[in-house]
Amino acid sequence: MADFSVVNEVLGMLLSTKPGSTLPEDAPEGYTWVMEPIPNKVFMEAAAIAARTSGAFIPDAGTIFEAALGLLDTELPADEAWALVLKHAQSASLGANNPVKLPERTARALELIGGDVGWSLDEIPFRRKEFVEVYGKLEKRWRDDVAILGQVPERKRLTA
Repeated sequence: MADFSVVNEVLGMLLSTKPGSTLPEDAPEGYTWVMEPIPNKVFMEAAAIAARTSGAFIPDAGTIFEAALGLLDTELPADEAWALVLKHAQSASLGANNPVKLPERTARALELIGGDVGWSLDEIPFRRKEFVEVYGKLEKRWRDDVAILGQVPERKRLTA
């Protein structure tokens, strides 16, 4: 998990990109405290991503933490998950024998919107909107669990 020496080194590298900039003396301790559940390598990658995309040469700890969660989250983005749901729906009548297997968050979001059996073509835009909303809530729940529990769960527990 993110340790002080790695955090201090990364913050030093970020500071070197903007000559004359400084951080409070205790900043490395604060960043280390926030980043505790994040592996060192992921922290390093997330810091670079956040520095490149956030508009801040020295991104705050929360921005780096969010970038790290994006790297750690193994589930599909919502649009890709929806595309998989549409493939799954084509064989929905096969039930457990459906050849399209859904990742955990995708399957849970589909379950929470009532499954995919019996959809009409007219319902698909509504179902997509509903699915993406529920999927987003499940993703937020996962991110909140990591932040609250202070550890990246081995197996994500997904509830709405």
